Amino acid sequence: MDITGHSTDYIVDLSFPQAMTRFVRRAQQRWAGLFLYGEPVAAKALADWTLPEAEGDDYSGIVTFSSGPEMEAFWEENGYALDASGQGPYSVFYRLHAQPLHAATVSGVRAESPEAVEAVEGTSLLLSEYYAVSLVTPGDPAADPFSKAVLDDFVNSFGPLGPQTGQSA
Repeated sequence: MDITGHSTDYIVDLSFPQAMTRFVRRAQQRWAGLFLYGEPVAAKALADWTLPEAEGDDYSGIVTFSSGPEMEAFWEENGYALDASGQGPYSVFYRLHAQPLHAATVSGVRAESPEAVEAVEGTSLLLSEYYAVSLVTPGDPAADPFSKAVLDDFVNSFGPLGPQTGQSA
């Protein structure tokens, strides 16, 4: 399967595993017959779902999402695309980097208040460890409502910011 969708990339702190648990639960609210990793997930198993631990030196992974067997078959044939219902499969690719990261200037900050934006915008960033994460959706969230809803669920899994609240100009 070719990656045909739209990738939205992030650097995420060590809260990523907990946010992914919330994101998976949001996906189950979207699709009662949720498939993860190409397999059905029972509601009871979903209640205890956590991001799998990295094994050995493999610090990377993928979590795939679809609505069920029909979407899995559609995905195999069409890749990341919207089906007739206007929905499609999506994935989260991630890699843990167990070394420091430094960014000279933080810009484009979105926060709960203008004060929080002002406190962070233009500062430097230091992380001791981090995840590089790519959310792959069927379409560009700027143009596709389904992909935007998935992206919003992902971002809000880290804590809701509300609709564009505190976005810098």
